[in-house]
Order: sequence, then C-alpha cells, then structure tokens
Amino acid sequence: MPLKKLTTITLFVLTLVSASAAQDKHWLSYEPAVVALEGRLTEEWKYGAPSYGENPKTDAKVRVPVLILSEPVSVRGNRDYFPFNVEVRRVRRIQLILFNIKTPDEQLIGRRVLVNGTLFHAHTGHHYTKVVMDVSSLKLKKSR
Repeated sequence: MPLKKLTTITLFVLTLVSASAAQDKHWLSYEPAVVALEGRLTEEWKYGAPSYGENPKTDAKVRVPVLILSEPVSVRGNRDYFPFNVEVRRVRRIQLILFNIKTPDEQLIGRRVLVNGTLFHAHTGHHYTKVVMDVSSLKLKKSR
C-alpha cells in the first residue's frame, strides 16, 4: 500500500477515534452515579394533578425548576432497569428535584448555576422532562 494512502487512512481513523472520544465525554450515567452539570436555572409552570393538563380548569398548576444545559448531554441506559433506565441522547433540559437543598433556588432563577446530583429517567406524571435530577447541591456559577 502506498505510504500516502496509508497516511490518509491512518489520519481518518484517528479523526474518528478523536471525535468519538469527544462525544463520549458528554455521556452520563443514571443513579447511583453522581454527576455535575452546568446551565441556566429556569422555572416553568405545568399542569399537575389530578389529570395533568387534560382538564386545565381543575388541574393544579405546579412550579417546575428546569436546568437548561450549557452543552447537551446523553445518558446511558441499562437494559436491566428498563423502562426506568433508558438511553436518551442530546438532552438540553433537565427537571430538578430540590428536596434537600438549603439554598433558595428562587434567588438563582435566570442565572448560571452548577448542580450536583443523580439522574433518573422520567416515570410519573410529576416528571416533565425525559431526564430528571435529584439535586444534592446547587450553587451560583462564579463569573470569570
């Protein structure tokens, strides 16, 4: 095989491996793995119980904290836990569950934040994004 052709093939393979590695760093795992995410904290109003929007006149309206990610991520699934642990690609919005947070998140709405916690796949009417995070810490991202 001519050297020029071999060099071209080698460079192509290295480019593919490099691109794959770059994409792989954006793959996350579901709980129990703890992950750190960065983005803008927002709040959305959604319909809740009893029928989650089927009857807007009687359904409750609930405040839902949502993290708009700086960069999309993908979450690896695990067939052993289907349907609660399925692969999701290019996630940009993650609902946050803030049960154990001492920082009042209202002060952080619209601001860039760093969030740590565990991810799980949506599985009830209370989950409004495909991937949900049980937050263990939430803090303002310092400007550089």
